[in-house]
Formats: sequence, C-alpha cells, structure tokens
Amino acid sequence: MGEHDEKPYITIDGVQISVDDLPEEAQGIFGRIQRLNRKKVNLTLDIEEVQAGLNFFTNKIVGIINQEGEQSETEDEEEVVTKSEN
Repeated sequence: MGEHDEKPYITIDGVQISVDDLPEEAQGIFGRIQRLNRKKVNLTLDIEEVQAGLNFFTNKIVGIINQEGEQSETEDEEEVVTKSEN
C-alpha cells in the first residue's frame, strides 16, 4: 500500500490516535464525528448554492426595476417633447 493509504485518526491533546487504536465505543463515536463532518461540508455547499440563487434573483429584480425606471424616464421625456411641440 502507498503513502496515500493513511488510516483515519483523531488528534487528542496533540497526539494523533488511529481509529483502530480506539476502544470500540470510541470508534463508534469517531464514525459519528466523520459523518457529521461530511454533513457539515454538504450543508456549507448547500448554503453557498442557496446564497448564489438569492443573489441571482435579487439582481434579477433590481434589473427589472432599473429597466422599468429607464422606460418611465423615456416615456416622460417623450411626453415633454410632445407637449412642447403642440
């Protein structure tokens, strides 16, 4: 087996302890810690994706409002020009 085939470990008081060296009860708890860490990573990714979606739709609304504002200004300018021609 190569160098990259490292067994999982936990660091306690600065000492790395292989999961195989832990008592059976502690091995079960270690497994839970690993699952919770994976879950935390997935939740972090989910939050980033949700934030990206929120940013997209917020920017979409701002764009729509800005576009409507520009249309209103153009309509107001056209109205002024039409009135001044009469």
